[in-house]
Amino acid sequence: MTWRSIARQDSALTVSARSVKYLLSLLVLGILLLGYIYPVVGAEPYTTSRFPGFAQGLLTTLVPFVGVLLGYNAVVSDRESGAIRLTLSLPQSRSDVVLGTFVSRTGVLAGTLVAALVVYPFGELELGRFLLFVGLTVAFAAVWSGLGIAVSLAVATKRRALVLGFALLFLFVLVWDTLENALTAGLSAAGLADDGLPAAAEFLFALAPGRVFERATAGFVDPSRSLGEAWYLGEWVALVLLALWIVGPIGLAYARFAGRDLS
Repeated sequence: MTWRSIARQDSALTVSARSVKYLLSLLVLGILLLGYIYPVVGAEPYTTSRFPGFAQGLLTTLVPFVGVLLGYNAVVSDRESGAIRLTLSLPQSRSDVVLGTFVSRTGVLAGTLVAALVVYPFGELELGRFLLFVGLTVAFAAVWSGLGIAVSLAVATKRRALVLGFALLFLFVLVWDTLENALTAGLSAAGLADDGLPAAAEFLFALAPGRVFERATAGFVDPSRSLGEAWYLGEWVALVLLALWIVGPIGLAYARFAGRDLS
Protein backbone atom coordinates (compact mmCIF):
# COMPACT_ATOMS: atom_id res chain seq x y z
CA MET A 1 0.00 0.00 0.00
CA THR A 2 1.08 3.60 -0.58
CA TRP A 3 -0.23 7.04 0.29
CA ARG A 4 -2.50 6.80 -2.77
CA SER A 5 -4.23 3.73 -1.36
CA ILE A 6 -4.63 5.45 1.98
CA ALA A 7 -6.07 8.53 0.27
CA ARG A 8 -8.63 6.46 -1.65
CA GLN A 9 -9.73 4.52 1.41
CA ASP A 10 -9.89 7.59 3.61
CA SER A 11 -11.87 9.56 1.00
CA ALA A 12 -14.45 6.79 0.76
CA LEU A 13 -14.83 6.62 4.54
CA THR A 14 -14.93 10.40 4.92
CA VAL A 15 -17.64 11.13 2.34
CA SER A 16 -19.78 8.27 3.60
CA ALA A 17 -20.07 9.79 7.08
CA ARG A 18 -23.39 11.55 7.66
CA SER A 19 -21.84 14.35 9.70
CA VAL A 20 -19.43 15.12 6.85
CA LYS A 21 -22.31 15.27 4.38
CA TYR A 22 -24.07 17.79 6.60
CA LEU A 23 -20.91 19.91 6.92
CA LEU A 24 -20.26 19.96 3.19
CA SER A 25 -23.92 20.65 2.42
CA LEU A 26 -23.82 23.66 4.74
CA LEU A 27 -20.80 25.00 2.88
CA VAL A 28 -22.38 24.47 -0.55
CA LEU A 29 -25.68 26.06 0.46
CA GLY A 30 -23.90 29.06 1.93
CA ILE A 31 -21.92 29.71 -1.25
CA LEU A 32 -24.93 29.23 -3.52
CA LEU A 33 -27.01 31.53 -1.36
CA LEU A 34 -24.36 34.23 -1.61
CA GLY A 35 -24.34 33.84 -5.37
CA TYR A 36 -28.04 34.60 -5.57
CA ILE A 37 -27.93 37.40 -3.00
CA TYR A 38 -24.96 39.18 -4.60
CA PRO A 39 -26.91 40.83 -7.47
CA VAL A 40 -29.57 41.94 -5.00
CA VAL A 41 -27.46 43.62 -2.32
CA GLY A 42 -24.03 43.92 -3.97
CA ALA A 43 -22.69 46.94 -5.81
CA GLU A 44 -22.53 47.19 -9.59
CA PRO A 45 -20.88 46.09 -11.78
CA TYR A 46 -21.72 42.48 -11.04
CA THR A 47 -18.68 40.52 -12.16
CA THR A 48 -17.00 37.31 -11.11
CA SER A 49 -13.88 39.27 -10.18
CA ARG A 50 -15.84 41.36 -7.66
CA PHE A 51 -17.82 38.45 -6.24
CA PRO A 52 -14.88 37.20 -4.10
CA GLY A 53 -14.90 40.38 -2.04
CA PHE A 54 -18.59 39.81 -1.35
CA ALA A 55 -18.10 36.14 -0.48
CA GLN A 56 -14.98 36.36 1.65
CA GLY A 57 -16.78 36.90 4.95
CA LEU A 58 -18.54 33.57 4.59
CA LEU A 59 -15.54 31.74 3.15
CA THR A 60 -13.16 32.88 5.89
CA THR A 61 -15.66 31.67 8.49
CA LEU A 62 -17.11 28.44 7.09
CA VAL A 63 -14.03 27.01 5.37
CA PRO A 64 -11.94 27.05 8.59
CA PHE A 65 -14.81 25.50 10.55
CA VAL A 66 -15.35 22.71 8.03
CA GLY A 67 -11.62 22.16 7.48
CA VAL A 68 -10.87 21.68 11.17
CA LEU A 69 -13.84 19.36 11.71
CA LEU A 70 -12.80 17.30 8.69
CA GLY A 71 -9.22 16.98 9.86
CA TYR A 72 -9.05 16.90 13.66
CA ASN A 73 -9.84 13.17 14.01
CA ALA A 74 -8.08 12.04 10.83
CA VAL A 75 -5.17 10.27 12.51
CA VAL A 76 -5.79 10.48 16.23
CA SER A 77 -8.95 8.35 16.04
CA ASP A 78 -6.92 5.46 14.59
CA ARG A 79 -4.28 6.08 17.23
CA GLU A 80 -6.83 5.85 20.04
CA SER A 81 -8.35 2.66 18.66
CA GLY A 82 -4.98 1.06 17.91
CA ALA A 83 -5.74 0.80 14.18
CA ILE A 84 -2.73 2.97 13.38
CA ARG A 85 -0.37 0.18 14.49
CA LEU A 86 -2.05 -2.25 12.11
CA THR A 87 -1.81 0.28 9.31
CA LEU A 88 1.88 0.83 9.93
CA SER A 89 2.53 -2.92 10.05
CA LEU A 90 1.78 -2.96 6.31
CA PRO A 91 4.44 -1.82 3.80
CA GLN A 92 3.80 1.89 4.32
CA SER A 93 5.34 4.58 6.47
CA ARG A 94 4.04 7.29 8.74
CA SER A 95 4.69 9.78 5.96
CA ASP A 96 2.39 7.73 3.69
CA VAL A 97 -0.34 7.96 6.32
CA VAL A 98 0.05 11.71 6.71
CA LEU A 99 0.28 12.48 3.00
CA GLY A 100 -2.61 10.15 2.08
CA THR A 101 -4.82 11.62 4.79
CA PHE A 102 -3.96 15.20 3.81
CA VAL A 103 -4.69 14.55 0.13
CA SER A 104 -7.95 12.81 1.03
CA ARG A 105 -9.39 15.38 3.43
CA THR A 106 -8.20 18.35 1.41
CA GLY A 107 -9.52 16.77 -1.78
CA VAL A 108 -12.97 16.29 -0.27
CA LEU A 109 -13.14 19.90 0.89
CA ALA A 110 -11.61 21.31 -2.30
CA GLY A 111 -13.95 19.29 -4.53
CA THR A 112 -16.94 20.60 -2.62
CA LEU A 113 -15.77 24.20 -2.95
CA VAL A 114 -15.08 23.87 -6.67
CA ALA A 115 -18.47 22.28 -7.28
CA ALA A 116 -20.20 25.12 -5.42
CA LEU A 117 -18.20 27.95 -6.98
CA VAL A 118 -18.44 26.87 -10.61
CA VAL A 119 -22.22 27.14 -10.55
CA TYR A 120 -22.02 30.80 -9.57
CA PRO A 121 -25.16 32.02 -11.34
CA PHE A 122 -24.91 35.76 -11.96
CA GLY A 123 -22.58 38.47 -13.18
CA GLU A 124 -20.22 38.95 -16.05
CA LEU A 125 -17.79 36.04 -16.29
CA GLU A 126 -14.11 36.99 -16.23
CA LEU A 127 -12.81 33.49 -16.61
CA GLY A 128 -9.13 33.93 -15.83
CA ARG A 129 -9.68 35.88 -12.64
CA PHE A 130 -12.49 33.59 -11.55
CA LEU A 131 -10.37 30.45 -12.02
CA LEU A 132 -7.63 32.14 -10.00
CA PHE A 133 -10.15 32.85 -7.24
CA VAL A 134 -11.20 29.18 -7.24
CA GLY A 135 -7.54 28.15 -7.00
CA LEU A 136 -6.86 30.52 -4.09
CA THR A 137 -9.99 29.25 -2.32
CA VAL A 138 -8.78 25.67 -2.72
CA ALA A 139 -5.40 26.72 -1.27
CA PHE A 140 -7.19 28.33 1.69
CA ALA A 141 -9.13 25.10 2.19
CA ALA A 142 -5.80 23.21 2.19
CA VAL A 143 -4.55 25.52 4.95
CA TRP A 144 -7.43 24.65 7.27
CA SER A 145 -7.69 20.96 6.47
CA GLY A 146 -3.93 20.86 7.07
CA LEU A 147 -4.34 22.62 10.42
CA GLY A 148 -7.03 20.12 11.37
CA ILE A 149 -4.79 17.18 10.46
CA ALA A 150 -1.85 18.86 12.23
CA VAL A 151 -3.70 18.90 15.56
CA SER A 152 -4.69 15.28 14.93
CA LEU A 153 -1.00 14.40 14.57
CA ALA A 154 0.19 16.49 17.51
CA VAL A 155 -1.92 15.01 20.31
CA ALA A 156 -2.89 11.56 21.55
CA THR A 157 -6.68 11.82 22.02
CA LYS A 158 -9.62 13.08 19.97
CA ARG A 159 -10.74 15.31 22.82
CA ARG A 160 -7.43 17.16 22.88
CA ALA A 161 -7.45 17.42 19.10
CA LEU A 162 -10.95 18.90 19.12
CA VAL A 163 -10.05 21.40 21.84
CA LEU A 164 -6.87 22.46 20.04
CA GLY A 165 -8.70 22.72 16.71
CA PHE A 166 -11.39 24.94 18.17
CA ALA A 167 -8.73 27.01 19.92
CA LEU A 168 -7.26 27.77 16.49
CA LEU A 169 -10.71 28.67 15.16
CA PHE A 170 -11.40 30.87 18.16
CA LEU A 171 -8.08 32.68 17.77
CA PHE A 172 -7.88 33.21 14.03
CA VAL A 173 -11.57 33.41 13.08
CA LEU A 174 -13.39 34.89 16.06
CA VAL A 175 -11.05 37.11 18.10
CA TRP A 176 -8.17 38.07 15.79
CA ASP A 177 -9.83 41.32 14.70
CA THR A 178 -10.81 42.09 18.29
CA LEU A 179 -7.22 41.64 19.46
CA GLU A 180 -5.97 43.96 16.74
CA ASN A 181 -8.57 46.61 17.55
CA ALA A 182 -7.80 46.35 21.27
CA LEU A 183 -4.06 46.75 20.68
CA THR A 184 -4.66 49.70 18.34
CA ALA A 185 -6.90 51.39 20.89
CA GLY A 186 -4.42 50.74 23.70
CA LEU A 187 -1.45 52.12 21.79
CA SER A 188 -3.48 55.10 20.63
CA ALA A 189 -4.58 55.88 24.17
CA ALA A 190 -0.95 55.74 25.27
CA GLY A 191 0.06 58.06 22.45
CA LEU A 192 2.22 55.40 20.80
CA ALA A 193 0.23 54.74 17.62
CA ASP A 194 -1.47 57.83 16.29
CA ASP A 195 -1.32 56.59 12.68
CA GLY A 196 -2.25 52.97 13.31
CA LEU A 197 -0.21 49.99 14.42
CA PRO A 198 3.57 49.89 14.09
CA ALA A 199 4.79 47.99 11.04
CA ALA A 200 5.89 44.94 13.06
CA ALA A 201 2.49 44.59 14.75
CA GLU A 202 0.67 45.24 11.48
CA PHE A 203 2.67 42.47 9.81
CA LEU A 204 2.00 40.12 12.73
CA PHE A 205 -1.76 40.55 12.48
CA ALA A 206 -1.55 40.23 8.70
CA LEU A 207 -0.17 36.69 9.11
CA ALA A 208 -3.55 35.17 10.00
CA PRO A 209 -4.72 32.68 7.33
CA GLY A 210 -7.92 34.58 6.59
CA ARG A 211 -6.05 37.86 6.18
CA VAL A 212 -3.54 36.21 3.85
CA PHE A 213 -6.33 34.73 1.72
CA GLU A 214 -8.14 38.07 1.56
CA ARG A 215 -5.03 39.95 0.41
CA ALA A 216 -4.13 37.35 -2.20
CA THR A 217 -7.65 37.43 -3.57
CA ALA A 218 -7.86 41.22 -3.53
CA GLY A 219 -4.52 41.61 -5.26
CA PHE A 220 -4.85 38.95 -7.93
CA VAL A 221 -8.60 38.78 -8.55
CA ASP A 222 -10.44 41.99 -7.71
CA PRO A 223 -9.09 45.08 -9.52
CA SER A 224 -11.37 47.38 -7.54
CA ARG A 225 -9.61 46.76 -4.21
CA SER A 226 -6.43 48.31 -2.89
CA LEU A 227 -3.88 46.67 -0.58
CA GLY A 228 -2.01 49.78 0.52
CA GLU A 229 1.63 50.67 0.00
CA ALA A 230 3.44 48.43 2.49
CA TRP A 231 5.34 45.69 0.65
CA TYR A 232 4.57 43.10 3.34
CA LEU A 233 0.85 43.55 2.67
CA GLY A 234 1.18 42.85 -1.05
CA GLU A 235 -0.42 39.99 -2.91
CA TRP A 236 2.86 38.20 -3.71
CA VAL A 237 3.85 38.13 -0.06
CA ALA A 238 0.36 36.86 0.73
CA LEU A 239 0.77 34.08 -1.84
CA VAL A 240 4.04 32.96 -0.24
CA LEU A 241 2.47 33.06 3.22
CA LEU A 242 -0.48 31.02 1.97
CA ALA A 243 1.94 28.33 0.79
CA LEU A 244 3.77 28.41 4.12
CA TRP A 245 0.48 27.98 5.99
CA ILE A 246 -0.20 24.86 3.91
CA VAL A 247 3.13 23.11 4.50
CA GLY A 248 4.33 24.60 7.79
CA PRO A 249 1.87 23.37 10.45
CA ILE A 250 1.48 19.88 9.04
CA GLY A 251 5.24 19.61 8.55
CA LEU A 252 5.91 20.53 12.18
CA ALA A 253 3.17 18.20 13.40
CA TYR A 254 4.55 15.36 11.28
CA ALA A 255 8.00 15.85 12.82
CA ARG A 256 6.38 15.36 16.23
CA PHE A 257 4.29 12.42 15.04
CA ALA A 258 7.22 10.66 13.38
CA GLY A 259 9.24 10.54 16.58
CA ARG A 260 6.52 9.43 18.99
CA ASP A 261 5.68 6.01 20.36
CA LEU A 262 2.15 5.17 19.16
CA SER A 263 1.53 2.31 21.56
